[in-house]
Amino acid sequence: MLKRLHIQNYALIEDLEILWQDGMTAMTGETGSGKSIVLGAMGLVLGHRTDASAVRQGTQKCTIEATFNSSKSSNAWLLENAHDVWPEIILRRELNAEGRSRAFINDSPVTASEMRVLGEKLVDLHGQDNTRLLLTREYQLHWIDERSDHNDLLKSYREAYSDYEEAKSTLRALELEKAKPQTDLDYLRYQLKELEDLQIGSYDWTALDTERNTLEHSAELRHDLQSAWSTLTDDSHGNSVIDRLQEAHKRVASTAQRASQYAALQLRIDTLAIELKDIVNELEQQAESVEENPQRLHVLNGKFDDLQKVLHKHSVEDVQALIELQNELTLRLDRASSIQEAYENALSDKELKQKSMLLKGTTLMDSRESTAKELAVHIQAMLQTMSMPNARLEFDFKPGEQPDEWGIESLEMRFSSNQGVDPLPLQKIASGGEKSRLMLAFKAVGHDAVSIPTIILDEIDTGVSGNVASKMAQMMKRMASHQQVISVTHLPQVAAIATQHFQVKKEMSNGSTRTIVQNLEQDVRIMEIASMLSGAEVSAAAKENAAALISDHQTES
Repeated sequence: MLKRLHIQNYALIEDLEILWQDGMTAMTGETGSGKSIVLGAMGLVLGHRTDASAVRQGTQKCTIEATFNSSKSSNAWLLENAHDVWPEIILRRELNAEGRSRAFINDSPVTASEMRVLGEKLVDLHGQDNTRLLLTREYQLHWIDERSDHNDLLKSYREAYSDYEEAKSTLRALELEKAKPQTDLDYLRYQLKELEDLQIGSYDWTALDTERNTLEHSAELRHDLQSAWSTLTDDSHGNSVIDRLQEAHKRVASTAQRASQYAALQLRIDTLAIELKDIVNELEQQAESVEENPQRLHVLNGKFDDLQKVLHKHSVEDVQALIELQNELTLRLDRASSIQEAYENALSDKELKQKSMLLKGTTLMDSRESTAKELAVHIQAMLQTMSMPNARLEFDFKPGEQPDEWGIESLEMRFSSNQGVDPLPLQKIASGGEKSRLMLAFKAVGHDAVSIPTIILDEIDTGVSGNVASKMAQMMKRMASHQQVISVTHLPQVAAIATQHFQVKKEMSNGSTRTIVQNLEQDVRIMEIASMLSGAEVSAAAKENAAALISDHQTES
């Protein structure tokens, strides 16, 4: 249940703390006094949308903090979403003048959507627009599901619907692929053949490039190698490099015989002589191996020209990228070639999953219809206690045109409050009082099954008076035996039946207006209810009636 609400700098509220009791609380005040401001702050801390204009004029930030008793449902959600579990749950929302907001659960920052999910487990906030929600299929189905015992059926249907949607998506993709012109497949085959003819993966392109470079410069290579060989071996004057090295070797060998420290130098010259002879032989062999082969060069140039064209055509930089492209084209062509088989398999899969979804959806619809009939009986009984003895409520279930995540059915609620008048669609109900009583009955029926600790009713009693008002007050009192009920009301009967009574009013001071909320003690409460009974001029009779109303309800309690 809601224990505490602290509001700072929100709209006309400067600094307000409200301590709530269990049971039933009434909140009263003149039109425009600020009751909607308090509820707006409550909605904000439950994760509803923000508006920077809500920040009190002249301030930079508003803060709303609400404290709740924890429950099994709320604690399970906290654990599931990795939040701290405290003995109490503290929700805090901050909004600055620029419109930026922050949300916290037990001092941990969260998104507004997370706060809203948890808030819906803590409070059923019935705003004045909720009657319109009652006309929507989603609200109606959700209301029935909350008061049923078919959670397994609902989960099973939604899984089947998700599988069906996935199968439909797969089939649509294959239909698009299948619908592509045949020329696309022909072009795929052409591209693949072009790459296969090039035999990209069959060659060592680095080695081929080296060979091509050698063939292109064969004459220069042979000439340079032969020149190098001649330079080392020319002994036309009996003075070749090798001859001079041999002469140096003799001199150093002679020196080493006389002084051993020169032996290492002799060894190095020996090594150099061996290496030089090997180089001379290698130069001679390499020069002889270089040959001109214009035909082979023509073949290689053709291969590299073809390679370059394909690289440019596909906007890739190297052979590896072309190999990857060839593999991709092969896969695409294989897939395109087998598209008909894949399409037929996907079509069969979609039909199977559609049948499964429709079967589970029908089972769910039957369960909903059975639950709705039972709930309609209870609602009619409640309406009879609120002076609508001829009320009839019907739920008309039919298979809808298109299944969705909510189910396969269309649902129309029909209602009549007059004998001999057939029930009409709910949106055609004209009387505000009828709508109010019907909405209260909806909130009251099965509320113990929903297990939301707190319900806030914002002027749900609009359009009723007299005996009907007393009946609605009694209904709220019965609801308060199962959950905390907070009722924003203009009815003295409702205010009198509450165990806690807050008065909302405006106060002007130093040229500034602010909204305040007072917890009314007995005498002040009598005056407030008397004012609700008689208007601005409170008569003695109104005071007596107010005191009697309060006394009667206290005696009933």
